[in-house]
Amino acid sequence: MFRPSYRTDDLQYCIAAGRREDSHEYAQGTYRLPVPAGVRVQGDYIQNLRDAAVNLQAWYSTALGTGETFTLASPTVAVYQTEHEASWYATTPVVGTDQSLWFWFNATADGFALTGGSFYDPDDIWIFYIDAAPACGQATGGAASVALLPANDLRGLAGEPTINTCTGAVEAYQGPCRWVGGLGHELGHALGLPHPAACEAGSPDCPTYALMWFGYTTYPNTYLTTADRALLEQSAFISDVKLPSKVPSCTSIGGSELSSASTAVLAMTQRTALGRGELRPTCAYRMLAATTQAALHASTATRRSAVAR
Repeated sequence: MFRPSYRTDDLQYCIAAGRREDSHEYAQGTYRLPVPAGVRVQGDYIQNLRDAAVNLQAWYSTALGTGETFTLASPTVAVYQTEHEASWYATTPVVGTDQSLWFWFNATADGFALTGGSFYDPDDIWIFYIDAAPACGQATGGAASVALLPANDLRGLAGEPTINTCTGAVEAYQGPCRWVGGLGHELGHALGLPHPAACEAGSPDCPTYALMWFGYTTYPNTYLTTADRALLEQSAFISDVKLPSKVPSCTSIGGSELSSASTAVLAMTQRTALGRGELRPTCAYRMLAATTQAALHASTATRRSAVAR
């Protein structure tokens, strides 16, 4: 996890996923928190991310139905201090890209510089939380073995108010499970899972409450589709994992201790909003996947040209 620099404290949250034993290699999926300059790091953010990681690890194991899931790095959460102010990520132009992608490329570039990570890393999945907010319309999410989650996701896990980046208004409280579900959704993209094709096509057969569509809003009451499970069963990052004896409930993350009844009410509220068309997909997976791949190809071509000269 990262925080932009509003203060000198360093935060980095990491979660790792291991390759199958039969691959004869070890691979980690890592979650890191870069902290922008001058940002004050809140200790409960670190514990919240640890708890969310363990909760998701167990959920994926159950959802796959095979006892397999991703492994976690040690330490699960790591913190880094960046040299940039929080506002820098959304406002600094990235050559050759649309403004909607400035936050994505600026934040991941800082994350990679601090951690040694990269897009399409064959050995690691990188999950970056940064305590900075994108501008209205700027993309966050997961693609190319990387996921980037902004300040609202940290606040949501902590039970703090989340802020609409377009209006500046405080958003309705959704409970911590929705933000664990959001992490699970973006982790799925980092692992190579797309949105359900039927949902992207607007088909009535869309599995609306699958994790990789709107199921993150009703987490943990969601599921992986048959296609998702088939892809993950072939993933080098999914293997037999011994789960901890105590797995934190998503309802207790951030000290909320929501009752099952309260969680059910929040889930019903989300379903009602979906039914009324009040919620729309905000995940930019397809755009991030396409533009990141294009940027890497352009960078590779430039390097080859320089070597040729």
